[in-house]
Amino acid sequence: FTGDDSREEHVVYVIAIPANRYDLLCLEGFARALRIFIEKDRAPIFQTLPVNRATTMRVEASVDCVRPYVACAVLRNISFDKRRYKSFIDLQEKLHQNICRKRTLVAIGTHDLDTIEGPFTYRASTPEDINFVPLTEQNGKSFNGRELLNFYREDPAVKHLKPYTDIIYDSPVYPVIYDNQNRVLSLPPIINGRHSRIQLHTKNVFIECTGTDLTKVNIVLDTVVTMFAEYCAEPFTVESVEVLYPSGEKQVTPLLSARSCEAKVADINGFLGLNLDHSTICRLCDKMQLGPATYISESDSIRVHVPPTRSDVLHAVDVIEDVGIAYGFNNIPIAVPRTVCNGAPLPINQFSDLLRIELANSGFMEMLTHGLCSTAENFTHLQHQTGSAVALSNPANEEYQVVRTTLIPGALKTLAHNESLSHKNGIRLFEISDVVIPCGNDVGARNERHLVALVSAQTSEFAEIHGIADRIMTCVQIPPEGRYGSMSLTCEELKDRERVARSGAEYFVRPTNDSCFFPGMRAEIVVRWNDSRGEQVVGVFGAVHPSVLENFGITYPCSLVELNVELI
Repeated sequence: FTGDDSREEHVVYVIAIPANRYDLLCLEGFARALRIFIEKDRAPIFQTLPVNRATTMRVEASVDCVRPYVACAVLRNISFDKRRYKSFIDLQEKLHQNICRKRTLVAIGTHDLDTIEGPFTYRASTPEDINFVPLTEQNGKSFNGRELLNFYREDPAVKHLKPYTDIIYDSPVYPVIYDNQNRVLSLPPIINGRHSRIQLHTKNVFIECTGTDLTKVNIVLDTVVTMFAEYCAEPFTVESVEVLYPSGEKQVTPLLSARSCEAKVADINGFLGLNLDHSTICRLCDKMQLGPATYISESDSIRVHVPPTRSDVLHAVDVIEDVGIAYGFNNIPIAVPRTVCNGAPLPINQFSDLLRIELANSGFMEMLTHGLCSTAENFTHLQHQTGSAVALSNPANEEYQVVRTTLIPGALKTLAHNESLSHKNGIRLFEISDVVIPCGNDVGARNERHLVALVSAQTSEFAEIHGIADRIMTCVQIPPEGRYGSMSLTCEELKDRERVARSGAEYFVRPTNDSCFFPGMRAEIVVRWNDSRGEQVVGVFGAVHPSVLENFGITYPCSLVELNVELI
């Protein structure tokens, strides 16, 4: 399609555009970027014209509950043809689907300024008080707010607008932009009014962007005006509009935000694996619309000018990426890294995998539970005093209030949700995962690897869980203390274990007062080290107290063991 209703054969190129390059979403922006890249043009400098009081936008407090922000601009003496007009409409739709998040964050409205009269008012009205002819109605039929949204939700001819009706449908008031004659310009984020519609002969375009995110509202407005300001009689000029908020704050839009950003030459070459001089880097930055780029000898860095079309440039690494794009990633020489890094699992992960194999061989099934739980589950359900834990400031619900400090709640919840399984031969579950313990480091917390294993059957199976605790200690090559080991092992078995054991460590169990377990059937596992660590409690095991079982909705008795894997 050539724009004059004729057709011709041509090659179509399909080009992938990064999601954050809003300036490349229309032909104008893409062609401009390409011409600058091949150094046929330099990046344009955009200028704002003084505010015209006749186009002032007044914002009323009633919109605070729906879409509180608005930004406006005017393109004066613009020239449209069929191709430009289509591109103008297409850019708005692409922005709506991209940064505007299907109009939930921002909605764009464009109007023929010569058909309306300012100053303009942005207010929220009840659906019944809104009455206008929408852009989609060629027969002049008018609707009130509720009738229009119902029409768009039901009529297949306008089904493309149906998804947007949910944004404001249930709101008691709808946002509306009026002109000085109380004519409706738009009902954002749904539709514009037909009276102020853009046509091929339109010369002055009034652009308004409303939304819930002021930053994105300004980015969208800047993008639209910078892409099409080149068609104005005075190219690359935009007339500013003053926006008056009910608080008394005044904003002049568009912002056409331009700023500088610096990236060190050493960082650019280091990240890209190149050895470019500063003049080459400046030229590459100019090709990416970051000009004029200059070299700062004092800091050995490149200072670039970030234009309003490049809202994606946030940090020095974005400048480095653009230098790489301009140089050509395929032109970067392939080289063997000077540092050899052989991948290997962390010792704690390798150790955890070995423990998993032993527990699986012992007939236990592994589970994986959520790292968040409620404060009650982490403390009071276990009959523990409420202690310190990393808490979420805004939890989604009461089940996700804190980060767990023990694996026991997750294990008991898993058992409770699988009560339908047969307990005839017992249910055996285990998990080896991290818990988070508050501490005084710079983060305020640390991860700790724990192990939990439980057995639930028609009896408590305390002896089995005691045996699992001993088995784990045997696997980690810590022998039992002589007096404790002699209660269940012969002298020959004790000597055999000492033969393969780590030196300088032995373990034993002793009674504990942990109220999570039944009195007389609870113990803690203690390792005695022959160094400054002395005696360390590394775990606890026992038959779970009936009150704890009741708190988690478990009907069968169970016993469990929890160990701090990092201590052993």
